[in-house]
Amino acid sequence: MKGHVLITGGTGFIGCSLMAAIRSAGYLVTSVSRTVIETDNSCRLDLTNSLQVSEFIKNSEPIDTIVHCAAIAHGEKAPKGYTISEFNSLMVVNLLSAFTQKQPHWIFLSSISVYGGNFFNSYIPFDISPKTTDSYGTGKLRDENSLLNACQHLDILRLMPTYDAAHMGDLKKRICIPKTDVKIRICPSPSYNFCHVKVVGVTVLNCLKNAEGKRLHQVGDPNAVFQRDLLEKFSGVSIVIPQVFFKFILILVPRKLKWFSNIRLMLGKLGLPNTYEIGIKSLDQK
Repeated sequence: MKGHVLITGGTGFIGCSLMAAIRSAGYLVTSVSRTVIETDNSCRLDLTNSLQVSEFIKNSEPIDTIVHCAAIAHGEKAPKGYTISEFNSLMVVNLLSAFTQKQPHWIFLSSISVYGGNFFNSYIPFDISPKTTDSYGTGKLRDENSLLNACQHLDILRLMPTYDAAHMGDLKKRICIPKTDVKIRICPSPSYNFCHVKVVGVTVLNCLKNAEGKRLHQVGDPNAVFQRDLLEKFSGVSIVIPQVFFKFILILVPRKLKWFSNIRLMLGKLGLPNTYEIGIKSLDQK
């Protein structure tokens, strides 16, 4: 075996795909999840329970790399008593604390959501500082910084909305009125970045081959997709709405109130271009 890789959130969409890809590449893989049926290589573990996490790490075979996928996903509800950012960050804190001597190589699955609702910049390069506007993005950015401070070897992967043929929800958000199947044709057609789950797998395997140092990756398909092309992937009749309508509404919607910020985020993702620089940069001097 090339090394021992721990995958958190191994029962999730991305985690399942990564388990298969990493095992096929010749690594020993152990996965943990709150909902898994336990086997030799899959364990049930509550990452928000510090004692459980500490005992698990202490009794495991030496771990060379953690691929941290586990998180409450964007738009889901956190367990009672937590915000999304608090719940997700607690898992990172507990894992960091469980390694009392030396941190392994971390591959942290972050999100392009760390840039928040900066929709009036249709293209966001690496050199724009993240500015979050929701709990999910706030937690991801905080966790990035915690890992940068604690880890000598780290890859942060800011993923574009991720999909495959069986998981098209993030694509549908760009063409349908929320919670309906009514399609919208936006004119002129905005463009978006997405990320096929296989691209995530290729990136993670490359990180495993080059475990030294600290890097930031913005991960997505090589080409942006126009909204008009997404319409063809879903059946139904569409209505035409000018892009200027979304710009006008975003100007009117208050920025500071939490409920309105969620509306701004939804309208911006639907109606305006969301494109980002894809690539890698070193963080060793950060």
